[in-house]
Amino acid sequence: MTKLARRQLTELAEVSGGAIQLLSAHNGESGNTTFLVSLDTSGIDNTGSGIRVRSRERFEIVIGPQFPYVHPSVSVMHRRWAGTPHVQWGRVLCLYAAPSVEWNPADGMRGLLERLNLWLQRAAAGELDPAGQPLHPPVAYSSYQNGWVIVRPDVGALAPWADPEAAKVRLLYAWCAKQGNRIDVLEWLTPRQVYDRAVADELPSLDEHGRVMFAAPLVLISDTLDMEYPSTAKELASALSDYGYSYDELLKAFVNARAINKVIGTTLDGDEAVPAMMLLGTPARRVDPGHPLAHITAWHLDDLGTRITNLLQEISPENPDLTTEVRKIADDWLGFAEVHWMVVFESRPEVTRRRDTGSPTRWLFGKKVLILGCGALGAPIAEHCVRAGVAQLHLIDRGAVTPGILVRQPYEDGDIGYGKAERLARRLSRVRRDLAVTFSIENILTRTLADPVNLLGYDLIVDASADIGVRTGIEKTRATLRDRWPTTISALFGHTAQRGVAAVAARGATGSGHDLLRRLAIDTATNPPPGWASIAGDLFPNPPRTERFFPEPGCSAPTFTGSAADVSALSSMLFSAAIAAAADPDAMPMTVLGCDLTPEVAGVRPVPLTWNNDLSLIDQTGEYEVRISSRAFAEMRTEARRGHRVRGAHVETGGMLFGSIDEATQIVYIDHVAGPSPDSRLSPLYFDHGIEGTQEAVTKVRASTAERVGFVGMWHTHPYGRAFPSHTDETGMADIVAPDGTGRRALMLILGGRGRTWSNWLEAGVPPDTYARMVDRVTVNRHDAATAEHPTTVDAWFAGGYAYPLRRMPDPAERPLDRGDL
Repeated sequence: MTKLARRQLTELAEVSGGAIQLLSAHNGESGNTTFLVSLDTSGIDNTGSGIRVRSRERFEIVIGPQFPYVHPSVSVMHRRWAGTPHVQWGRVLCLYAAPSVEWNPADGMRGLLERLNLWLQRAAAGELDPAGQPLHPPVAYSSYQNGWVIVRPDVGALAPWADPEAAKVRLLYAWCAKQGNRIDVLEWLTPRQVYDRAVADELPSLDEHGRVMFAAPLVLISDTLDMEYPSTAKELASALSDYGYSYDELLKAFVNARAINKVIGTTLDGDEAVPAMMLLGTPARRVDPGHPLAHITAWHLDDLGTRITNLLQEISPENPDLTTEVRKIADDWLGFAEVHWMVVFESRPEVTRRRDTGSPTRWLFGKKVLILGCGALGAPIAEHCVRAGVAQLHLIDRGAVTPGILVRQPYEDGDIGYGKAERLARRLSRVRRDLAVTFSIENILTRTLADPVNLLGYDLIVDASADIGVRTGIEKTRATLRDRWPTTISALFGHTAQRGVAAVAARGATGSGHDLLRRLAIDTATNPPPGWASIAGDLFPNPPRTERFFPEPGCSAPTFTGSAADVSALSSMLFSAAIAAAADPDAMPMTVLGCDLTPEVAGVRPVPLTWNNDLSLIDQTGEYEVRISSRAFAEMRTEARRGHRVRGAHVETGGMLFGSIDEATQIVYIDHVAGPSPDSRLSPLYFDHGIEGTQEAVTKVRASTAERVGFVGMWHTHPYGRAFPSHTDETGMADIVAPDGTGRRALMLILGGRGRTWSNWLEAGVPPDTYARMVDRVTVNRHDAATAEHPTTVDAWFAGGYAYPLRRMPDPAERPLDRGDL
């Protein structure tokens, strides 16, 4: 493609009016062509501490056979700019910091010359390393053949330039682990710390992973070094001496490091020997002006040999003087030894930026996470947690790896027959050496939830079991611990792994997965919010789905269908959305998020469904928790305020309670309430609910919620009075739960409160005194029970509904109490 480059350069020169001159072209080895180009640079201002640019400069542009897919290289024919940032080998210009992003093949030679002109302007102004960006580090021509180093600990305040009064050079020791050609720097130690730990036998020769442990010197120099590091030991020693680290100090650092390693029993000879290596740190990185951070390079000298090793001094906190014999040997190898620069990978938080910066999963960093279930949903989520930087991860699953799950779950053939939790924990522990993923192979219901106090130390619990029994067990267990129970995410796939939901219950939320899926089913039953129709139809089919997928013969559990790509995509999207909700400090306590990956709804995102906390109370029997939704509570307050306004401050009101009774969790849900029917009788001393329209109301509620919500009891008020049942209240409830009444049990809910308690509820919504009791069926027929007797002192009452004229109090015998089948 050199013909294309030549044509582009020629055309640019022809229209430039002499600003661009193509002087020559030379075909070299490997298909490269070098163009000598002269450019008019008279318009570039030479200001500040930048390079001096003459009115015209010559450049060599080397075009490779991959042009224009690979950018050309540019160099100058002089060394006037040697030592300048982004000038390598004294003459090669580094035009692109990130060629894969900054180089556009479509721009060709025009784009290259524009970039060169911009580089010259910045270089002349001394702005190649602008404030807030990393300084260009010195170039060390490293090779993987020399090994690679992963630097993990921050240098921070240990750097001499961090203290203006400190010496310009400081010696530390890197505590390293070696495995093959890879070396991990785990910790920085001062000479005194090395000595104390060695004396206390706290420097092991092997770590728990079987890696060889050793110490290597780190020399920190406050000055910024030249842009290229030398390739021979003698040149490097001379350069360090110019910057204040003498030849003797360099040699003593090597000698002492070898002495340390000999004391702790590290292998110094043979194929498994640790290298005689050194790390060098200079102020060449920064995150803001005035705060340079260390740029670290690493090198080793293979030519020290056993002669110096055999002459090692005993370790001491002070560096010993070099003997004449050691100095002579050192002079010998310094004259010919080469510096083998090692590849350095930075893992220091102070100089690296995590690639998930800005992602919701950053909330997981440093958290303690428990995952229940290690299948198609839990296994990918567990890996996301590990890579997000969790501090602790525990997996629970009692299932084993079977051949069929290899289609879509991240296990291997060799894992078949072993516990999922064990195999997943083993694999994920290899992702990060600083995290040992733990596991338990146990029944979640009988073991995990049996001792819930152990679960309170986690920051997040993920229920990925897709087991209704587990969801129900969590709901029951956390009910009394909700203020201490960790944020809980419960996720569920549809029958083809293309649709799913994630329920997020914050710490202190009224309900978790079991409760939230119930709310979802109710709110999407007849008029689903945008994006929820297909998801609700998949998860809550009406009528229920009869066909089930059984992957293996026999009594295998039914499951969903879907590939590895399906479950990976769906679980990742659900988890990411759930973590975003969990991390949002302004989020509602309870949230359900949906995801639909089917082609027909691509791009349509279901709106998150959220709920505020319910009013939660324990009924008088102590057996049931009553959860009154914020909607139902608001409806009761609205009716009470309306009655206060049109009937008077002390007239009672009430109506029916709609919800459900969950015997498994012993929770009574109140989702919606109704006011008094038109034939009800309301007075300051009693509330008598009529029957007109009640059956129609119950039928309507059941139909609109796909039979998930029905009649659960009665509510009424005792304005400015005690929230406690009267004889009339007791008799009325006994009538409802009689054998020929509404059902076997019903909830009696009374709202009251004397003085400001009642006023505060009506005016500001502050919850009043509340009485709740689950009333069980009596054994006598309701017609045999005592009939409610209205106080004889009351001679007037209000009708229910919206007709409010006072009416005379009839004789109870004129109107038998007959509520009908509610």
